[in-house]
Amino acid sequence: MGTGLVCSALPGRARLKTGEEREVWAGSGRDRDLLLDLFRRLSLDTVLLRFLRPVKYWEPIVDEILSNAKLIVLAGTIGLEAVASAEAYDTGIRGVAELGIVVRDDIQGRGLGTVLTALVGLCLLENGYKALEAYFDPFNIPMRRIIVEKLGGRIVGQGRDMVFTRLDLEPNRDRLLRALEGRYTPSRGALGA
Repeated sequence: MGTGLVCSALPGRARLKTGEEREVWAGSGRDRDLLLDLFRRLSLDTVLLRFLRPVKYWEPIVDEILSNAKLIVLAGTIGLEAVASAEAYDTGIRGVAELGIVVRDDIQGRGLGTVLTALVGLCLLENGYKALEAYFDPFNIPMRRIIVEKLGGRIVGQGRDMVFTRLDLEPNRDRLLRALEGRYTPSRGALGA
């Protein structure tokens, strides 16, 4: 199993813009079926924005996530369903992780992507990481808004098919915490403690 980072902010509860709440927890191999169900329920548009290609067989993708992710943060109902997944992967550059995130189509636009991205950033910071990088399709405007406008990241490269961003964690700690104010409550302790 690739997951191994510990995060004091997990588990907890996320409050969506609609007032609904979702459980948030550190994912593991026990959540394999929840991840499979989440990905199988995504629209083709969402699959293309997250995975940058169509996917026919989800089992190898989920097994790869479970093997390679240093951190998986899931949102939904523990043991029943996942509506979102955010993962952090080592880039091979010391202190730099890469973000992978997807929110189920019927939950998109309610702030859950921002909450999970900010949580991943805080968890990485807690584990000594310095930066979170994300690359995505130029048409993925919500991802650009989250990383750049809301959390303080910057675009470090852009091509016809890809936008590359970097979020330096320590300088943006306060922005990460502000993104979670009133939107996320850890089960124990306080955020950023």
